[in-house]
Amino acid sequence: MIPRATRAKIETIRADNLSGAVALTRQAAQALLSVVDDENAPADDDRLLDSLGATAKALIAAQPTMAPLFNVGNQLLWTLESRPKGESIPHTVRQSCHTFLNAIEQSGGKIAKRAAALIEDGMTIMTHSASATVAQALYTARRDGKRFEIIATESRPMNEGVALAKSLGQAGIKVALLTDAAAFAQLAEVQRIFVGADSVSPAGLINKSGTLGLALAAQALGVDFYALCGLEKFLPDAYAHPPEPPKNPAEIVTETMDNVTILNFYFDHTPLDRLTGVITADNILTPADLQHTFAAIAIHPLLQS
Repeated sequence: MIPRATRAKIETIRADNLSGAVALTRQAAQALLSVVDDENAPADDDRLLDSLGATAKALIAAQPTMAPLFNVGNQLLWTLESRPKGESIPHTVRQSCHTFLNAIEQSGGKIAKRAAALIEDGMTIMTHSASATVAQALYTARRDGKRFEIIATESRPMNEGVALAKSLGQAGIKVALLTDAAAFAQLAEVQRIFVGADSVSPAGLINKSGTLGLALAAQALGVDFYALCGLEKFLPDAYAHPPEPPKNPAEIVTETMDNVTILNFYFDHTPLDRLTGVITADNILTPADLQHTFAAIAIHPLLQS
């Protein structure tokens, strides 16, 4: 049902443990497009719709914590269902994927501008992991002439925080790079914490492991904690989050140790009431505001089984 070339794209997405949500969403859109572009694509509309539905489900299963992979497929299926009479499925697929990706690109700049407005001269901002949207917000504040400093965590096991620190430093922003565990001792010097998001749902914020601990500590110390993300990261209450399987133990320790199990998890869940707010393109949503947004998301029937 899923073309061979499309399956290869899905497996590439499944194996990718470095790319952010935006990059993975571009790959997911290409996978959906490859279904209608395949030389052996079904001529029958019903079979083609089944293939697109199966591909959308496979993309979700490939990276189940990445909300945009759900939303790009979910939006496509709803759009196909309501397409004008006579409009071809390939045309609708191309238009829907283009619209979704364009919305992500545009929202990133708006989110960055809104977050940058929360940065004041002399502030210290802490980051965790390497959200592209957070980085864009910091670059925006720098271009606006604001003077501030960053405390960045290394973000083990892949250390993407190191790459972010290097990039910020090259942009002229003063950065202190810390181990993840050392971040808590520095919170007294911090006024804001900015993180990205892989998804936001009634179950909480899914982001890089360590986010939960920082959010709990920040709330206890009165430090503002914001997640920066577009609506493509939002999931409805009915979305079932599968448990995250442990990742490659060698990313933490290569040595084999008797009676020791190495658990390597990339993500954790932070309850929404531990957040100060979620910064979106249009506004800053409080935990109470978020519930109305979740309620408006309907899961297409092809993705419910």
